[in-house]
Amino acid sequence: MPVRRVTASGSSNWVFRIGDGLAIRLPRSDDYVADLVNEVRWLPHLGPNLPAAVPGVVAVGQPSETFPRPWAVVTWVPGELPLALDQPQQALLAVSLGEFLQYLHEVDTTGAPTGPEHWGYRCGEPVTDTIDRWAEHAAAELADVFDPTGVREAWRRLREVPAATQTPCWVHTDLSAENLLTHPDGRLAGVIDFGGIGIGDRSVDLLYAWSLFEAPARELLRVASGADDDTWARARAWAFVGPGLLTIANYRHTMPSRVDRLTSMVETIAGEVDIRLR
Repeated sequence: MPVRRVTASGSSNWVFRIGDGLAIRLPRSDDYVADLVNEVRWLPHLGPNLPAAVPGVVAVGQPSETFPRPWAVVTWVPGELPLALDQPQQALLAVSLGEFLQYLHEVDTTGAPTGPEHWGYRCGEPVTDTIDRWAEHAAAELADVFDPTGVREAWRRLREVPAATQTPCWVHTDLSAENLLTHPDGRLAGVIDFGGIGIGDRSVDLLYAWSLFEAPARELLRVASGADDDTWARARAWAFVGPGLLTIANYRHTMPSRVDRLTSMVETIAGEVDIRLR
């Protein structure tokens, strides 16, 4: 079978297609091995319960002289990245993504560990001392892009959110445009890259609403996912610092398309609390 590199590989793995139906995922560094192990362990549990396609684990390889880290062969999920959707397409994606999240968040968690100590910070709270430090660092680092005073004031307003009260559930944690696949009409076709999967607060799976959608479709997603006002406020806080400001600071010179989307996202979020960042 022919093997060809996927040019849209993310920052965590090199991805090569094997024929038309398979792909091999190779962690780019030791830092991403745990994510691959996470996917391999939990995708077989999650996949059968979800209403859209996700990768199926076909084979797992061990470190060797040829490649020094674990790797995995998974099924290829077809679809297009939702990078230029019109409003009708956005609406269909928002509703179908919200329905997907309802299913994901209801998958049984029995026997799985809980807490950010095991799964990582995105399975914790959206406002912590660490995230406060990230916000301050990003305000200084991006002073040539955004007004630092505006960044600090926006975060001061956004960080005032209630604690989660719902039972922790399965969460993907990274539902960015790079990890969603759509049908031509915009409906959700598949979800990929489950390396950040964990058990935490469902708000983290809504954070990219401000990157993916304009306001009408964002509201459709909120309703379809069943998010209440408190969950929505936490999602907005999640989006602003780590996935937003910090990612812009870290990838501004290497991933310009992603940074453009995230720049628009943080400006939109700041605008919702009446702050202009530039």
